Amino acid sequence: MEILVVIVIATVVLSIAIPRIRTVNSERNARETARVVGSAFSNASQRAAIEGIAGVRIVRNPNFAQGTFQFAATQLTVLRAVPSFTGDQIGAEITGSTATSVDIDEPFEQAELDIIQIGDSISFGSSSARYRITSVTGAGTGTLTLDLDGGGYLPIPTFVLGATNPTYVVQRLPRALRTSTTLPRNHIVDLRFSGFEVLDAGDPDAALLPQLTTVFEPVLNFPGPGDVTNYIIDIIFDEDGAVDRVFYRDSVTGDTVATRIPLGTIYFYVTEAPSTVALTDEVALASDTGLWVTVSNSSGSTNIGYNNSGPSDGFTYQTLTDYYNGPFDVDRDPEMDRDEFNQITSGSRDNSSSSSANQ
Repeated sequence: MEILVVIVIATVVLSIAIPRIRTVNSERNARETARVVGSAFSNASQRAAIEGIAGVRIVRNPNFAQGTFQFAATQLTVLRAVPSFTGDQIGAEITGSTATSVDIDEPFEQAELDIIQIGDSISFGSSSARYRITSVTGAGTGTLTLDLDGGGYLPIPTFVLGATNPTYVVQRLPRALRTSTTLPRNHIVDLRFSGFEVLDAGDPDAALLPQLTTVFEPVLNFPGPGDVTNYIIDIIFDEDGAVDRVFYRDSVTGDTVATRIPLGTIYFYVTEAPSTVALTDEVALASDTGLWVTVSNSSGSTNIGYNNSGPSDGFTYQTLTDYYNGPFDVDRDPEMDRDEFNQITSGSRDNSSSSSANQ
């Protein structure tokens, strides 16, 4: 009888303890995942302050998909600074010029190593003005044509070529190392809820008041509704250790497709991988063990905050679907207005910020 009583008591204790042990393990794994993510960005910021530029690459895991959206990342890759390119010969010069492009001699290893890529920038002579390279054509012909973008502020110079032509410097974006950091098992960076504030290109009023209209844009896809391409995401830090901009790259060619300049903190949502991704399910954002990793756009500093939201906040998979597929018009039910989306997302993100200091 005594043995039976002990067995019954032990069974009751274990039935209570085992779920708690599982919760503790989940919390520990989530904290470790958040630490790994935060450390990757912190190290990149510090490295940029030393080397002038660095970054972190986020590649989506195709095993986690919501329809055509690959919404999760399980690996982070460090981006290291590489030397600028000034030509393969001393005193290399541009060989052609138009109002929108310049020609240069093709680097010897352009075909093998992509010495010059879309997203790199170029300056001429002793000028400090940089022009972003938006297209690289002519590989294999001995001459590369570089289409340039002055960012709407700098007029692209047109050179009259002669016996002596301007020299150039191509400032190359950091390149990925072969090694990468893998997150703890069954944990992800959920890109559906990770993102930052940008000027809103989807709001009809943005054309009238672009300087006043911002939106929290998840990094699920770019640039907007209907775009289901699963781009690689590069977070680039400048010589001050601050976030310079976010680059979206084609996952096949590696070319830069678009860029964004975050207007504030970048949020990364770290959580257990959901067991299902049906559109009607409540999102992983309701997880008790989910954590926010924040990266300051101005300083590169990182922080970790607890997730304080729940299903009652109204944040569901359908929210994201409406966000991407809607016209963003509150009068067209059931489409999601961007202001409504911002209001829903800001609650959880603001709550997490308040607990960051405690963490």
